[in-house]
Amino acid sequence: TPLSFRDDEVEVLRCLEWKLRAIPPIHVVGYFLSKGVIFEADTWQGRRLIEKIPKYVKKYAEFFCNLTLQEYAFQQYRPSHLAAAILLASRVALQIEPKWRPELVRLTGFEEIEISGAFHHVWSYYEEQFPGHGSRSISPRSVASEMYS
Repeated sequence: TPLSFRDDEVEVLRCLEWKLRAIPPIHVVGYFLSKGVIFEADTWQGRRLIEKIPKYVKKYAEFFCNLTLQEYAFQQYRPSHLAAAILLASRVALQIEPKWRPELVRLTGFEEIEISGAFHHVWSYYEEQFPGHGSRSISPRSVASEMYS
């Protein structure tokens, strides 16, 4: 019966110690993006920001969210923690300086040191999946094509 199937499914999840979450990091990232994660004093690749930077940050953030959904190991992080690390990864990928700001601490509730482990996990997984991309500057267009390939 459907009910016995559900009971068996719950038992398997319990035995495997799987943790299911109702709020994926992409929803938290969306909230952060809606509040603003780019600031007037930020620089992009050593220059003043251009108008498209917020759109680029959004593309990178969505890309990293999708990437982390592909690996169960990212379930160890709370959605808000992983979302903050994804924002940091997006800023690093775009070479936005500073990488982390007091405004982002107030928005996310995390100091950079608190998310550095999750950030390094995201970044190393990214480099593993896309060798050579993490060590060079890549365009948001290439991120979009990687998201859908």
